[in-house]
Amino acid sequence: MRVLLSSVGRRGYLVKYFKQAVGDAGEVWGADSSSYAPAFRYCDHVMLLPRVGEADYADKLLTLCRKNKIDMVVPLIDPELEVLAARYDEFRSNGVMAVVSPARTIEIAFDKYLTYLHAKQVGIEVPQTVTSIEEAIKLLSEGELSWPLMVKPRKGSASLFVNSCSNQSELMLAFQSCPAPMIQEFISGNEYGYDIFCDGDFKPVSVFCKLKLAMRAGETDKAVSVNDKKLIDLGMKIARAFPIFGPADVDVRTGNNGPVLLEINPRFGGGYPCSHLCGADFPAKLIAIYKGQKLIPNIGDYPAGVYMFKQDEIISPASDELKAITNAHGYKTP
Repeated sequence: MRVLLSSVGRRGYLVKYFKQAVGDAGEVWGADSSSYAPAFRYCDHVMLLPRVGEADYADKLLTLCRKNKIDMVVPLIDPELEVLAARYDEFRSNGVMAVVSPARTIEIAFDKYLTYLHAKQVGIEVPQTVTSIEEAIKLLSEGELSWPLMVKPRKGSASLFVNSCSNQSELMLAFQSCPAPMIQEFISGNEYGYDIFCDGDFKPVSVFCKLKLAMRAGETDKAVSVNDKKLIDLGMKIARAFPIFGPADVDVRTGNNGPVLLEINPRFGGGYPCSHLCGADFPAKLIAIYKGQKLIPNIGDYPAGVYMFKQDEIISPASDELKAITNAHGYKTP
């Protein structure tokens, strides 16, 4: 069994989880656009690829998968999802299982305004959201919105260009400096993250929930598992409303009337290790799906009070090791 983690970057922990899942008879490959990806240190084999935004990214990824007999590709960053969803059948016809949700799910999840519209349509609570300053001012005057308001990109990640605004001048400045902006009601309260897993028929298999204790660069840095029936029920409702294959990372915040959906990312999230420590083992579930095994749902079956804290790790690869990576793929040695 050969599993490729694409855009592996700093996710050495995921490499380790997949190596445990494939066992001694399997291999975990890593791909990235930079030979400096720290997670390469833990991979059995590595490969360099163009940046995801380049036109030949998917073609080169598929070529490398065919050449190296890769069985499964697991994309780890948002821009890859749209690319692989569009080529899913082609990868599958070449014997490669791309762990990516349907294209429509990716489209809805990647655009936070579409997430808002879809959630409202299926009866999931979401913050009031508009796409123009005029709409926001109208709702403020009608008492449907109140300060502060959040300005964020419709298609954003890592909390870039996200601003809290307490008056109209701040709102206008944030809106003008934000790419493809939208304006959203501010929801106070605790923020929770879900790790959801669905099988090949998009049926929910696992729902894990954690309280976010600290964030860093838009990613969960510290968290503790919680097992609350209302939160688990909401996680199930979300899993059924968005056709998902494999893992999904979902953020909610507790509002005045209960938890409110903020966003959904149909991929492994930065807080996944907390769920893994609770027994989630999504890598093993993916391998079971590839082998045609039936998964038994374990919704909400995990302990509360499991903490996850991240810390930096210092890695010092030999210069010859880096040269070997770059030379093998036709890149100039730094």
